[in-house]
Amino acid sequence: MISQASSPITLTEPEQIQPRNMSDLIVDYLEQLGVEYVFGIPGGHNSAFYEALARSERRGGVRAVLTCHETGAAFMADGYARETGKIGVCCGTTGPGSTNFITGLASAYAEGIPLLVITAQTALPNFSWSAFQESSPDTIDTVAMFKHCTRYNSLVTHPNQLERKLAAALTTVLHSPFGPAHLSIPVNIFRVESPSSLAYPQVATQAAALVDLKALDELDSTINNILDQGQTIAIWVGQDCRKATPEIMALAELINASIVTTQGGKTCVNPYHPLVKGVFGFAGHQTARQALTDDSVALILAAGMNLGQWETSAWDQKLLTKKIVHIHHARDYFKSSPMASLHIQGTIKTTLAELLKRLQKTRQRGQLKPELSASLSPEFYQPYQPAHITVKEPDSYRLSEDNSPVKPQQLIGELLQHFPPETRYLVDVGNWLAWTIHYFFPPRPENFRLAVATAPMGWGIGSAIGTAMGAKNTPVVCLTGDGCFLMHGNELAVAVAEKLPIIFIILNDQSFGMVKHRHLQTGVEPLEFALPSVDFSQIARGMGANGYIIRNSQDLQELDYEAIYRDGKPTVLDVRIDSEYVPPIGMF
Repeated sequence: MISQASSPITLTEPEQIQPRNMSDLIVDYLEQLGVEYVFGIPGGHNSAFYEALARSERRGGVRAVLTCHETGAAFMADGYARETGKIGVCCGTTGPGSTNFITGLASAYAEGIPLLVITAQTALPNFSWSAFQESSPDTIDTVAMFKHCTRYNSLVTHPNQLERKLAAALTTVLHSPFGPAHLSIPVNIFRVESPSSLAYPQVATQAAALVDLKALDELDSTINNILDQGQTIAIWVGQDCRKATPEIMALAELINASIVTTQGGKTCVNPYHPLVKGVFGFAGHQTARQALTDDSVALILAAGMNLGQWETSAWDQKLLTKKIVHIHHARDYFKSSPMASLHIQGTIKTTLAELLKRLQKTRQRGQLKPELSASLSPEFYQPYQPAHITVKEPDSYRLSEDNSPVKPQQLIGELLQHFPPETRYLVDVGNWLAWTIHYFFPPRPENFRLAVATAPMGWGIGSAIGTAMGAKNTPVVCLTGDGCFLMHGNELAVAVAEKLPIIFIILNDQSFGMVKHRHLQTGVEPLEFALPSVDFSQIARGMGANGYIIRNSQDLQELDYEAIYRDGKPTVLDVRIDSEYVPPIGMF
């Protein structure tokens, strides 16, 4: 008979019987950078890392967030990184646990989002022996698969490499050009005993600001000459100008320059400022086209963009001329602008700030006397739509009084009317992209987010969850479609488990609507785009969320919006729209 005293419980605590291992070391570095969550799914090959996360959670440190799919985990890490400015971290096991990350990493790579993805790897002694889910260079080679969608990508083949390679990965993603880093770590290395202290306690957390002073001197002289001759300048803002908003606005006001944005650049400037003329290109505005192509424009400052198809209205040759001065933090993007009269590589915020200083000195000498074309008074803030940006069907925001299906513009009007300014909006790929680019003018544009570089369907669903994890007690709205939700709606279970009151607004047209409407404009043969009729409100309730079907304006008006976003669980609005109502998917 064994007495109670013979086996005290305290001796079974893992922290007391297990030495710290390399998995704990990885967690230490994440804590040093302020990371709160690791999104992903455990497996046999990465269980040691998840055990370290469990120990970390018990002491109030980094914790694991269990997702339904690795692609969703990458999207969540993306949303968390955008919201917090920290590195987004995701982790998966070998084989399909690793390959499922590729879509999310490709999107983050194209969007310049700092992610760290950790994947497990077959034990080193078992390479080439067809081990379970083997992912080594001798078989499916996951490291090779990640080569073109990461900024740093390495297989750890010895315990002594791990800390150096981890430090290199973290440093890489925090410096230009930004993007994901990948470490493939064999299962046996995860469990090797770790050093007693960090070798790199001051791992770089912020890149130094870079400025090309010689190029700026040339640009300063050019701008002075243009303005002295009575010509005008336009500022074209891309998504990589996220941190440069104050400098952009001050520069535009100083030289009375019109401001036009790309689709992603829409997040960087206040659309209610009278110098902002809207979006150029896909789903854009005629006022933006006029602002960039007017004969009086002698110079276009194109900052933070890659000059891709959507941004340039399919490479419009009227726009892509020597008038362009291309400013970017990464030299890679200059290959898209061989026609530019000047390339300026440097930190965009610092570059524009230095340009502003030079022009302000010129203005003080009286050579420049710019005046704003309109007042900056609050009267220019109008419900839903700025007066100085033209949209198609400007009266379509108003709710109809009949039983006709709700229009996406009407949903946008309701959101702007009923949700507070701090609300985060994650726009998924599909019809919502066109509707929001053209019609949605949030008072705080930095809270409007989309992923248009590779445009992966379902990005908004995972990204909304990562955003909500980083923006606690703040309303988060995911604008998605039935096609996206059928692909990645399973991640709603994560929002329920984490008690995140996200509002998922699904445009339900029972089809892959954006693809359908574009094919009807350009295609020859009829194709199949129909999706089955699905009641997403029932799916939501079955997963523990709130669910509503919206068929008309009356259903929309009966919603208690404040109660929905203050609830302790997510809500799905299944909005039945007219499948034949064409979104503004042309080039403008």
